[in-house]
Amino acid sequence: MEQLRELITLIRNSKGKILVLILSAFVFTFLLFPFDDLSDLISSQVSKVTNNSVYVSFEKLKMSFFPQPGVKMDQVYIESIRTPALSAQELVITPSISGLIAQKPYGQVSAKGLLKGDVEVEVGKGSRTENGIERHRVEVSAKKVSLQDLRELANLPVLLKGELDLESTALADLTFQEQPDVEIDLKINKFELPPSNVNTPMGPLTLPDLKLTSVELKGRLAAGRFIIETGTIGRPGDELQGTIKGDIAINIVNRGGGFGQQIGAYNFNIDLKAKKAFQDKAILFLGFLDGYKTATPEGGQYKFRVSATNPMMPPSISAAR
Repeated sequence: MEQLRELITLIRNSKGKILVLILSAFVFTFLLFPFDDLSDLISSQVSKVTNNSVYVSFEKLKMSFFPQPGVKMDQVYIESIRTPALSAQELVITPSISGLIAQKPYGQVSAKGLLKGDVEVEVGKGSRTENGIERHRVEVSAKKVSLQDLRELANLPVLLKGELDLESTALADLTFQEQPDVEIDLKINKFELPPSNVNTPMGPLTLPDLKLTSVELKGRLAAGRFIIETGTIGRPGDELQGTIKGDIAINIVNRGGGFGQQIGAYNFNIDLKAKKAFQDKAILFLGFLDGYKTATPEGGQYKFRVSATNPMMPPSISAAR
């Protein structure tokens, strides 16, 4: 008992020294510790965890404690065997305290300079499905993302240019045992489609060059079907302007080593107004739609419905409903 009293007395008399010790440890850990030297260690660990399929490097690493724990990396470079290399000027990872306690991937990731734009992803707790499967709430915000870089990342067959803005909220089981529910609101500014050839079920199709002020799309993915609620192509004054509505079957599948999508039946109602200059250079493309054309003072209006039970089959084109 006497020893306990002496210990308490010692602590009381040494409060200043203990405080200095704690502050010194804090300063060393968060301010003086050479985090930049951890680049090689982190790169090797990422490679090990991903079976040498992902390589990560960065120039600077900083940690923050207030207002909440986080990690900041500058000049980040990510290389994967499955996708083209990615780079970002700055990557900030802010895990959620509740997520750390529950061992869930909750938190926020923001990247500046990713695909030449700024991207933020926030993951939190979501509602369960009717079958009791746990879902996460994923919010994605992207500003001025290069459509050309995104096209290369997705390995799309068509050349595209422009700047993409995106706001999306999803409720998803990250193993995709069930299909996610996703709300999407995107806008492409300064859209450009250079002349290109695309393979279609009807054979190679030559697409003319096209420049639009913007392309806007708002829709939702539910029960394996993406529904376009509003779609606007171009603006008044553009060589091509119109609207699109409809739906297409899209199922996200877990293929073990990665995720993919299965595209199914689609049905779209399209209303386009083309100026004479665009009609002249797109004569082969628009020739399929002559039966649904109405002449206008500036060119022509095309109202039609396109559908198919499978994207590998030639589509059926009919008058719009």
